[in-house]
Parts: sequence; structure tokens; C-alpha cells
Amino acid sequence: MKSPSLGYEDDTTLSKNEVAQIQLVEAISLFIAHRFLPAITLAGAAEEILGNLLVRNSELPVIKKSTKAIEMLLQRTGLAAMGAKSEKEMVDGWNATRNSMKHLGDPEDDPITLNLCDDAYWMIRRALANAQKLQISISNAQDFESWIIINVNT
Repeated sequence: MKSPSLGYEDDTTLSKNEVAQIQLVEAISLFIAHRFLPAITLAGAAEEILGNLLVRNSELPVIKKSTKAIEMLLQRTGLAAMGAKSEKEMVDGWNATRNSMKHLGDPEDDPITLNLCDDAYWMIRRALANAQKLQISISNAQDFESWIIINVNT
């Protein structure tokens, strides 16, 4: 059932790729403004939608492609026999920050310690890779790249 309207604005119809595009553009804007925590959650939402759109198109999202590449490397080098992490464990690790901010969890998990800038960077990077695979233009992607060059790679 739909919530009652405030009457301020008419309904908007958006495709899922438009939703993810808007979320990612806003995540990048927040990142550039040093507002890393909300950038993580918005980029994480976009990354998940874009990844699911890729799966719908019978393509692997970047996170799955990464786990497959790591698994193949471990197999080829013989390191898999040393007890490598499963795909689920790798994905859970990469999404740990996003998930810790979305879910309350156990009392001993409070407070959480994380690197907001790094976590936002990697979430945005994954979302951008998925958007690129889907040929979805992200208007401020170059601003993100420029921020990294100016602020990190100096």
C-alpha cells in the first residue's frame, strides 16, 4: 500500500538504471565534498542495482569478476590449497563497511572502526565499473578521477 502523499510533488517514474545513475552521481558529489559516509551508502546501493542489472543481462558484475579472477590466480599458483576464502567470504569482506552501516548487528560490533575515504573510494570504483559495463554515463565520473589525482596521487 502506498503512503499518503504530502502533495508537494507528483510521482516520478524511474528505471532501475536511472535510480542507480542518480545514486552514483550523488555519491561522487558527496565524496568530492569529503562526505564519505553517505557516499558509501549511496554508492553501495548503486553498485548493488548495477550489479543486478548486469546479472539480468547474463554478465558478471565487477565484484563477481574480481572473485573469479582471484580464485583462478590462487588455483594457478597452487595457493588455493592453503585455505583461500570462498567467493561469499570475499564479497562479505568487501561489503563489510556498507553492511555494518546498514544493519544494527551485535552489541559488541558497536562502535565500528573504518576508513571512510577508502571504503567510499572502493564502493564508487566498483559502481563505476558496473555502470561502464552497462554503458550508463555518469556525469561526474571525471570529477572523481580528478579528485583522486589531485588529492591522493601527489
